[in-house]
Amino acid sequence: MYFARLDPVRAVVLPVLALVLGLTLAMLAAWEFAIRRRLGGRVAVHYLFLAACLAPAGMASVAFLRVLPFHLTPLVQARWFWPAAVAVGAGPVIWTIRKPVHASRLARGVLLYSLPVLGLFLFAAIRGSLLFPHSAYQDGDLAAPLPPRPGGTRVVWIIFDELSQAIAFGNRPADLALPNLDRLRQESFYATSAASPANFTEMSLPCLILGDEVTAASPTGPGDLRVKLRSREAIVLWSKLPNVFDTARGLGYNTALVGWFHPYGRVISHSLTKCYWTAGGLAPGVEEPTADQPLFDAMRDRVGLQFMALPVVGHLPGVDPAVYYRREKMKRLEFLNARAREIVSDPEIGLALIHLPVPHPPAIYDRARGELSAGKRSYLDNVALVDRELGMLRRAMENAGVWDGTTVLVSADHGWRTWMWRGSNIWTPEDESVSHQQTMGVPFLVKLAGETAPATYSKPFNTLVTRRLITAILQGQVKDEADVRAVIEAR
Repeated sequence: MYFARLDPVRAVVLPVLALVLGLTLAMLAAWEFAIRRRLGGRVAVHYLFLAACLAPAGMASVAFLRVLPFHLTPLVQARWFWPAAVAVGAGPVIWTIRKPVHASRLARGVLLYSLPVLGLFLFAAIRGSLLFPHSAYQDGDLAAPLPPRPGGTRVVWIIFDELSQAIAFGNRPADLALPNLDRLRQESFYATSAASPANFTEMSLPCLILGDEVTAASPTGPGDLRVKLRSREAIVLWSKLPNVFDTARGLGYNTALVGWFHPYGRVISHSLTKCYWTAGGLAPGVEEPTADQPLFDAMRDRVGLQFMALPVVGHLPGVDPAVYYRREKMKRLEFLNARAREIVSDPEIGLALIHLPVPHPPAIYDRARGELSAGKRSYLDNVALVDRELGMLRRAMENAGVWDGTTVLVSADHGWRTWMWRGSNIWTPEDESVSHQQTMGVPFLVKLAGETAPATYSKPFNTLVTRRLITAILQGQVKDEADVRAVIEAR
């Protein structure tokens, strides 16, 4: 529930129940009609029923593989796996073809005896959803706007999700052009050995916003996250901890956030003057749309999602199981783009965090054509999209006349987790060709207000220092790259 943007009762539960009921009634009617009219012969009806059973059998097999305590991808990709699977399955298939009536009765018995299991899962899902009222999915109240602070600098903090230092700068492929990142590098403090505080957004963003190491995090429901900090014994709620936005407001600055994944508008809205956010992609089975849908449209999407969840469906010609997620991600990025341009160009916002879902897979950009795409693309394409996004944000600030007077900090929440994505249906040959290197480092660039002199910093450090650096900048203590070094190296 923490990661849901919409109330799942309306967005997921009702469409699923309506779909289950509709399919059940339709199949029952078709069965009775075929039996009573003897259409195509009684045996043909049993063959059709057995064909229909392939869908629940496939879904059950996928569910079974997901709950196993070990990863089966290397096993499935082995050369001998499919010949062995065909050999093992040949007997049951031949028996089914030769004895369709017996096989049909067996399948019906299995499905009927599984009805209590289905009921149990539906009850658990509905109960889990109904634990929280509809209002729990609404954003909290925002902080009151403060009067503009004359003479103070402003900070725009941009986090590109899963951007790797090695790919973007350190060992960039020759055919990957990133003119906007290169331009920023030539006028910024540029760190070559920065490391993120965690490998997952769930923990990394709280670390960066709090300026403290989060060693464990678990959702409490739609509106908060329990966190365990290195600096204290007790487990506390993220919403109750002072953060970098509270510090900025204490200094007289208005604050804003545009982001994804975390429900920022529910957790830390009280620290923000403006807040816009979208959810991340939820787990298979509970995927939610970007916006509320009519019931029929939601049911149609559930049919497509169930089909895409079937085993080996991605090997069918022209079928891409990830296309739904790419299309939804494109919609969410377009929403975030518009809000981000609004925030970064607003001179009354003293501290703005822009947390964008790129280059986090799946890729949604075709760098050869320079356009968003729902087709299968590589991580490098999404890194090119990062460059485009940075250019758009810079132009928005330049057009508003605030670029020169703004300190811009660009980094990532973690690097490219090749170990997570390799072997998935979104992994490409180009991903494989560039992935055999250390990709978990993150970029760290600071373009200070009024400064254009480049500086390179090669000492290793953790980006957990970001809150301390932003606070020092807002307090007017950072004037040049030497001051940035001093803050990073302070103990």
